[in-house]
Order: sequence, then C-alpha cells, then structure tokens
Amino acid sequence: MHKQKKLFVFSLLMFSFQLRADYLPWSTIEANFKKENLNSKALSHVKCFFEKHENTIFQKTLSNSPGTGNRCSGDSQITLDKKRVFALIDYTAPSNDRRMFLVDRQTGAISKMAVAHGKFEAGMFNTRLSENNNSVKHARYFSNDPGSNAPSSGFYVAGGEYEGKFGRSLVLHGLEDGVNDNACARTVVIHKHLMVTNSRAAIMSAGCPMVSKNYIDHVINLMKGSDEINGGVVFIYGPREAKWQQATCAGDFKI
Repeated sequence: MHKQKKLFVFSLLMFSFQLRADYLPWSTIEANFKKENLNSKALSHVKCFFEKHENTIFQKTLSNSPGTGNRCSGDSQITLDKKRVFALIDYTAPSNDRRMFLVDRQTGAISKMAVAHGKFEAGMFNTRLSENNNSVKHARYFSNDPGSNAPSSGFYVAGGEYEGKFGRSLVLHGLEDGVNDNACARTVVIHKHLMVTNSRAAIMSAGCPMVSKNYIDHVINLMKGSDEINGGVVFIYGPREAKWQQATCAGDFKI
C-alpha cells in the first residue's frame, strides 16, 4: 500500500511536470504580445508573478457582507490551481480600446475584448472630470474601500461563478493587502453589460470589470474555479503597476 501511494504521488508529480512542460516559453508569449502591439510591460509582471508564486499559499479575506452569500467564505486559503489561462486587464488604456486579454499559455492564443471600469465619484456619462476622478474613457482613481465604486488594481484569483443581477458572474478574490483584498466583499466581479461591446465600453461600473455579452461565457468558462480548485489568475494593470520596474511583481501579498 505504501509503495502504491509513492507511485501515485510520483505520477501526480510527473503529470504536473508534463503540464508545465506543455506551456510555451514566456519569450513566445512576449513575442505574441509585441506582434499584437499589446502592453508587454504589464505581461512582464504576470510572468514574474507565476515564477515567484506558482506554489505560494495566499490568505483569502473572508467576509459575510450582505449580498455576497457564501461566495466570500469557505476555505481561507488560495493556491494557483488553474495556470493555463490568465486574464490581463490594462486600465492604463482607454475604454475604447480592447484592453482585456485572455492568454492561453499552452497555445499562445490571445482573446482581446473591451472592458469597463469603476466610476468612483464620476457621473455615469460625464467625460469632463477633474484629474483624480474617473471618466467613461479613463480610469484614474483606484480604491479598495467598500462603497467607493472604484476599480482596484493588482493580482487576483478567480473564484466560482454565480447568477447575479447581470446573469453569469465570476467571483474575484484579491490577493493584495489593502489594495484589492476587499474585492469579494465589495462584490467586484466580472459580468456582462449591454453597453459594453466587443471593442469599446460606453459606461462605468460600480467597480466591476464589465465585458460584452458576447464574451462573458468565454471568460467564465476559461477562468472559473469550483469548490475543489481555484480559478485563473487575473491581473489588473493600473497607475500603481505602471510605476513598477519591468519584470517585477512587488505586490503586498497576503501570504
């Protein structure tokens, strides 16, 4: 029996190694980003995160906030279980760009789509705002505070899906202390909105990354977790991350 257990563990390790071996080298993914004229600096932070934290155990912020059900409770730990596909959202780009990317590390495929950002104190359609407030086109202000309606940047791991006000929605667990760890309690989730098309967002959210109805199933099916495993990594690149040095990932992670 002991011998069988050793063989089973060895098989799992070999299977895990084979999965990693099947991934393309980062240089190939970087070349694909440059070919598509995408943000290769933002990608370098994702590469850093996987290289440093592939086996890290993160601490989840648990919450029983009204309206969240049991989505923010349960297991207090988060690991990187689904590594093949990750999402990168570049909030330094305007909302009339396709600035959300799903990247398949095995095939190199990149799905590009529009995504909306949180409004903070801005009026829904006000495009002439002070420097520190958000407009429909630009995300300037980020917050982790409940009730702020602002976007939060940094690294997340996707949770499970649920049926919300806008239909299928994907839970996000922020991994960074004081930066995005209130995301689940704030109900900052990925969901669809009619005023987000495939190529532009014409509305702001209450903090959620909102995508087109044509992409929501694609995003959730690739990124969602379950009761047994955590979902894919989501990296939101904002002004804070734009100041990071190339190929670093200096988030204040809850480990």
